[in-house]
Amino acid sequence: RTEPQRLRSNAELIAWRRKVAEQGRRVAFVPTMGNLHEGHLELIDAAKQRADEAIVSIFVNPSQFASHEDLDTYPRTLEEDMQKLRERGATALFTPFANELYPTGIPGGTMVVPHFVEGKSEAADRPHFFSGVATVCLKFFNLLQPDVAIFGQKDAMQCVVIARMLEDLMLDHRIALHVVPTSREFDGVARSSRNSYLSPSMRQKAPAIYKALCAATSAAGASPGSVRSSVRRELESQELEVSYISVADTRFMNEKADEADLSNSVVSICCVMKEEGHRTCRLLDNVLVPAR
Repeated sequence: RTEPQRLRSNAELIAWRRKVAEQGRRVAFVPTMGNLHEGHLELIDAAKQRADEAIVSIFVNPSQFASHEDLDTYPRTLEEDMQKLRERGATALFTPFANELYPTGIPGGTMVVPHFVEGKSEAADRPHFFSGVATVCLKFFNLLQPDVAIFGQKDAMQCVVIARMLEDLMLDHRIALHVVPTSREFDGVARSSRNSYLSPSMRQKAPAIYKALCAATSAAGASPGSVRSSVRRELESQELEVSYISVADTRFMNEKADEADLSNSVVSICCVMKEEGHRTCRLLDNVLVPAR
């Protein structure tokens, strides 16, 4: 297998991009924070199907972490990550320097603020988060100018934030967004780098989340109200703490009224797992209810 080309500085990235453009090659971009798992590798597969070059970034982005969050302890596994990228056939890896991405400090004087998600589900739980994600992604998009950007559906609100940013900031004509279905373990648990924080007994409870989402959304006559109440009831009966259960439209993440039509919705959830002697873990998941 060929070694992915390692690009460290902005100048190296820009030079690489110029070279592949001269060769008329399409570029697909997969932004990650590293600690790669099978879900990330499926994003690389999707990138390779849609372009000639599949470039991955690994950067634990400080501007999307709040002071009480796990920036310092977020798992960093670059050697293992590079081995996985090699095996999966990524063509380039960008590992930027924080002081180049944030030349005037973190978060810097100019930020992208996706106002439309403020106070909703995941953005209510992590108010700083989506501004950090949107800002770093716009920096990446400007540096790299990819033809396609690849994201995973597991982070539903993140996908919507990126889609709206591309549209609102006039980038959607140049960068196509492709969202890959959530990658799951054998028992339905959504893959996530933070799953490594789960103790064995937490991990044992985790499959209930996806099961509850599937059961509630496929029940006869299901509505947004019935989905919210039945998912919460089911999971709380299994002693899982539900931070939020949201049934929203797929374009703006606006909560749907209890009696509204369930079709064309994203049903997203956060469960908080706590156990003595283990770090607290937030498990996110979602299912899409298709348009009728």
